Amino acid sequence: MFSQGIFTRWRHTFFRAIFCFMVISFPSASYTADLHDRLGSGEIIFSCDDVPGTPLKRGEAKGVVDAPPEIVWQVITDVNNFKEFMPRTLKSMTVRPERVQVVMQKKPARPKEVEALLDPVPPDPKMFRVPGQKYTVYFYSLLDFPWPVRNRWYIIKILQDETSCAGHIYKSSWSLEIGNLRENCGEWLLEPFATNQTKVTYRLFTDPGGHVPDFLCKKGTLVTMPQIISSVRKRVGDSCPR
Repeated sequence: MFSQGIFTRWRHTFFRAIFCFMVISFPSASYTADLHDRLGSGEIIFSCDDVPGTPLKRGEAKGVVDAPPEIVWQVITDVNNFKEFMPRTLKSMTVRPERVQVVMQKKPARPKEVEALLDPVPPDPKMFRVPGQKYTVYFYSLLDFPWPVRNRWYIIKILQDETSCAGHIYKSSWSLEIGNLRENCGEWLLEPFATNQTKVTYRLFTDPGGHVPDFLCKKGTLVTMPQIISSVRKRVGDSCPR
């Protein structure tokens, strides 16, 4: 039987391979121009499909936000406040690495049990930031699922990547550490679009587990993907009124 450490490394390698497969493609010039025009018009382009041979759902959403990447980056790294603007999010907080280890050892089953093991006041995610470099932030979230499905909680490990900030490109990717769902990993990619605009790409691989019907999982992902881009737009607009 695999140890937890070996399984975790295998899982991270598996998802890195999937991400590479998604990114390495060669769209035609006409397709690229059409995509650019659609995004420039304000459209949110999104999709959800199955990952062959697995129970995973793969979602992707793209949209343009009317603010430079540096401003959008501040919003998507403000994880303590996701509960204020991200869809379905009931609770959100940064977790110290030592607290993550306690949760991993105790293996709590319910959100209240998890939260009892965390800091009463979550640390500011900025305290873990290394400007212009890669750095890690751990994050706890509780998501609202429709009855009769139980709400889902998880702690993820987020790798924040500012190494291309000179080109106004930022990336945030994450993988599941522990939770009452089978899988949650994904990434944000922020790139310059037009003057003072950002093309936002959001990718997600998810499997809520717990006998959630396949059609319900796919429907929920399809509904949520564009809402996430819309929520970031609104949050940026609220924080940077014009």
